[in-house]
Amino acid sequence: MRLNQQNLLIRPGPREPLPIGLRDRTFENFQVTAMNRKSYNDCLTFARRFPKIPQGRGILLMGPSGTGKTHLACAIVNALKDTHAVWFANVPMLLERMRTSNVSVDELLSADLLVLDDIGSERETAWTVERLLLIVDTRLSNLKPTVFTTNYEIKDFEARVGMRLASRIVGHNLHVFLMGPDWRLSRR
Repeated sequence: MRLNQQNLLIRPGPREPLPIGLRDRTFENFQVTAMNRKSYNDCLTFARRFPKIPQGRGILLMGPSGTGKTHLACAIVNALKDTHAVWFANVPMLLERMRTSNVSVDELLSADLLVLDDIGSERETAWTVERLLLIVDTRLSNLKPTVFTTNYEIKDFEARVGMRLASRIVGHNLHVFLMGPDWRLSRR
């Protein structure tokens, strides 16, 4: 009983996995077009079949800025957050927090689903590659699916994140390409 009371003091309610500005991103409000319909369907199918995902296979969402990669990743999180332990992390922010403070990655490693948003936009150093390899390798070894978003195409991805990390991410996940206009610019 005392342990439960202590846990309640530390975590008084369910943890919201998404930043406040991304919490409204769902499959229902994603703008489906002819250019992104397959990507939308792939992500929706992934979320619906999540408990049966084989071998911890995740998704690598690729495409130009503003095409909806983060929206779809957040839609997956929103679809699963009430029934699974899900975590969302913007990679540059995660690495900065890891660099400047004592951040435990245990919950990231053990989550049922982890979203690593904007991978490849961080400054590549031996330290950043090592930290990302630790996360990706551990999750792969434990058959835990991860959703990655990146602005880079496969041919450029290795140059951004290094051969070892790219091999693990590209080789173990469904590749989903998003094309279309930059929705951020078209909302103006």
